[in-house]
Amino acid sequence: MELMDLETFMKAAGDGTRLKILQQLTEGEVCVCDLTPLVGLTQPAVSQHLKRLKEAGIVTGEKRGRWTFWSLDRAHPLYDILTGLLSGVPAPERTVCDLEATGEKGCCDA
Repeated sequence: MELMDLETFMKAAGDGTRLKILQQLTEGEVCVCDLTPLVGLTQPAVSQHLKRLKEAGIVTGEKRGRWTFWSLDRAHPLYDILTGLLSGVPAPERTVCDLEATGEKGCCDA
């Protein structure tokens, strides 16, 4: 891994909101419409954060119809380090499973 790649990774992953998004993605793929209530931002704001993470190669998006489902890129050279770090922080207050249980799941119906 090149130094510039590491710098891009650190800048993208170092933002508090993006860390919350990454923490949600450790549970599996998530649609942006489900991330919005979990991180407390609008859909466009969450999409901008996901764009930064994608540009750094940390996440991948799979288009299904009009929705994109996001997941951590397991092929990223720092994937194991990232997931190890994220496993050491307290669990998020709410997860996608909580949204499903309360009927708050997003508009994508995934």
